[in-house]
Amino acid sequence: LLDLNDPSRVLKRPTEPILVPEETWEIRGDVPNVVFGCANPVIAGEVYLYYGGADRVIGLATAPLAELLTWVLAAG
Repeated sequence: LLDLNDPSRVLKRPTEPILVPEETWEIRGDVPNVVFGCANPVIAGEVYLYYGGADRVIGLATAPLAELLTWVLAAG
C-alpha cells in the first residue's frame, strides 16, 4: 500500500505474496514458476489483476477491493 501523496513511500507490505504460480500454464513455460502483475483496474469494487504466467500467457484474477485492503492493512 503506497502513500497517495508520495507513492515512493510504502505504508504496508504483506509478507505473503498475493499471487503464486499454481496452474500448469503458470508453472510450465518460457520462464517456469513465475507470475507477475501487469495491471490492476478496480471496477465496481472488484480488483481485476491481469498477470503474466510463465512468461507465455496472460491470466486474470479478481478479488473484492474491501477484502484485499483488509488483507493488506493486517500486514505487520
